[in-house]
Amino acid sequence: MSNIDWSELRKAADIQAEAEAARLAPLIAVEVQWVEQERKFVAEQLEAIEDGEQVAGTERLWRDYRTQVRAWKLDAEGYPDSSQRPGRPS
Repeated sequence: MSNIDWSELRKAADIQAEAEAARLAPLIAVEVQWVEQERKFVAEQLEAIEDGEQVAGTERLWRDYRTQVRAWKLDAEGYPDSSQRPGRPS
């Protein structure tokens, strides 16, 4: 008679994947918040350009940056390494 519940058996790969997901979760949360903040900032920059104010970068650069920020999500190259984030126009 065996006391092992074989339905509860976990593979090493599953354990490793769970550990990696747990490690990445706080990094992903930070990046999600960063994306939200950057999208607001980009909207402010585009509004300033529309109002004729001088800002760093052109409208096209800010629109391209907005696209890059939106693409900064799971499966993006380098995500969620904050050092790999898209750079703001200057």
